[in-house]
Amino acid sequence: MDGFLFLAGPRAIGDELALLKTLAPAGWRVARATADALLLARDRTPVRDLGRAIVVGELFVRGSGRPAALALPPWPDNGDVAALCTEFLHTYWGRYALIATHQGAVLRDPSGAMDCLVWESAWGWAVGSDLPEGLPPRAAPRDLAIDWPALARGALAGAGSIGLVGVTSVMPGALWTGRDRAQQSIWRPSVFAGDPHDSYAAAREAVRGAVDEVLSAELSSGAPILAEVSGGLDSGIVSTTLARLGGGEGTVFINLHAADPASDERRFARAIADKAGLRLLEREKPELTLDEDALDRLPVGVRPSVNGFDHHYDRDMASEAQAMGAGRILTGQGGDIVFFQSPSPAVAAELWGRWRRHPRADPAWRQLEAAARWNRRSVWSLLGQAVREAWRPARAVEAADHPWLTEPVAPAKRRQIRSLIRAQLFHGASLRGRAAQLVHPLLHQPVQEAVLATPVIDLARGGQGRGLARDTFADQLPELVRTRRSKGDLTAYYGRMILRSLPTLRGYLLDGRLADQGVLDRAEAEALLDPDQLIHVGDYPRLFEVLALEAFVRHWEARAAAWAEGGRARRSASHGKTVA
Repeated sequence: MDGFLFLAGPRAIGDELALLKTLAPAGWRVARATADALLLARDRTPVRDLGRAIVVGELFVRGSGRPAALALPPWPDNGDVAALCTEFLHTYWGRYALIATHQGAVLRDPSGAMDCLVWESAWGWAVGSDLPEGLPPRAAPRDLAIDWPALARGALAGAGSIGLVGVTSVMPGALWTGRDRAQQSIWRPSVFAGDPHDSYAAAREAVRGAVDEVLSAELSSGAPILAEVSGGLDSGIVSTTLARLGGGEGTVFINLHAADPASDERRFARAIADKAGLRLLEREKPELTLDEDALDRLPVGVRPSVNGFDHHYDRDMASEAQAMGAGRILTGQGGDIVFFQSPSPAVAAELWGRWRRHPRADPAWRQLEAAARWNRRSVWSLLGQAVREAWRPARAVEAADHPWLTEPVAPAKRRQIRSLIRAQLFHGASLRGRAAQLVHPLLHQPVQEAVLATPVIDLARGGQGRGLARDTFADQLPELVRTRRSKGDLTAYYGRMILRSLPTLRGYLLDGRLADQGVLDRAEAEALLDPDQLIHVGDYPRLFEVLALEAFVRHWEARAAAWAEGGRARRSASHGKTVA
């Protein structure tokens, strides 16, 4: 698991020793040290120098599928940091943070795969991918507390706030500068959406090239990989591309399934393995229960995470990765977003007017007919929507809750960008993410840029979700998977887990901190936990979000209290007082 911690400001040797004593057992090491700055990196996290700037994390050369050199051309000391970061984003991609130490600035990579947090500590300013267990009080954020208003607004929406006061989250693709304590979006989705590919054929080529590039990069280390093959289109694209690129031998392909017919996708996973000549491991997931012990052991990071609730799956994937020595776990997550799966009547806006796709992949009447079929709407209703959008005057962008949404784009593309914002949740804390790098290749920067520059009318060509992806990778996918319209459904599996766990969950939520602070309405909680509601409505995603928030609050209130107490004890000791 990659990670970093950078502390700026004068320090005593005792401070450094205290850090190493507590963090070294968890794999942290001193990567760089000067008189007024200290960089710690976790496990094998790469560190590259750019003169007086530092890049921490995985870094690849654009268009090559290979890692960047460990020695990079140094940045000029007096260069414009925003311009330098813009050039850097055109040259490299990866999972990283760039720290311009002499200018007090930080750039976070556009994928958001590595978190990037900034805070003030007793030493000075600090930036890190995490607030690791064992961090001494002097290195911890000042006055850390729960941001209750942010939680009430929905900290799981993928926006900037992480639900903590005293910590600033650097947005993906943004540059944070310490001089004005502000962020500037260097990388913006609207730039790519506003410069579409020249044709449908060009879009296909760009998407395939981007997927090949990111998976070549993941294979470049030569380390063993564990790849999940769910049986869906997206994991099928990832696994068959890995095989085509020569990664079949060094990769273990695994399918985890429940006993329910609706969630058992082995037939599709086996077809993928047979087509690509892969050996497939199959593991059945046992029934789940969320008891007090399971809730207490949920992985919690600096953001609320739902990645650990399927704890048998999470534990089994972590165990498989550790047993085979895998450095990476690859998934197909994010494919629904980048390839555009869900129907959207807003796609009609791309048929005429200012958002029109030109040149068209198909005649306008055929695109309209396909879009109507996809949305289960009449041709006339979509035609009316397209004409209204075409004649509507350009207007100022509505107030946005995220900097990626501040510039005008086509309505369906705006929806895709919103989904990319929410996709940051896929990087949340999990056991498998602690055992190895949990990698979602379809969310890497090159793939995002390729699909953002592809109009949704092309992504959904033929009136089917992920139409361009089905077309682009047709040669390597089994027909059974390429033409599949259904998805595996774990509703019954999770429903049984919730019903089995109701006594514990009721106490956890109704007597919890969210309810106590009024963030969770007790009537809503009662409804979420009502057996009849669960059977007939079953809003399991909302229930998992609430449980994740409750676990997050309990964890960070305890951590904040411990740091506050440690700080008081240190101050008392420094004044020669006895501390009980």
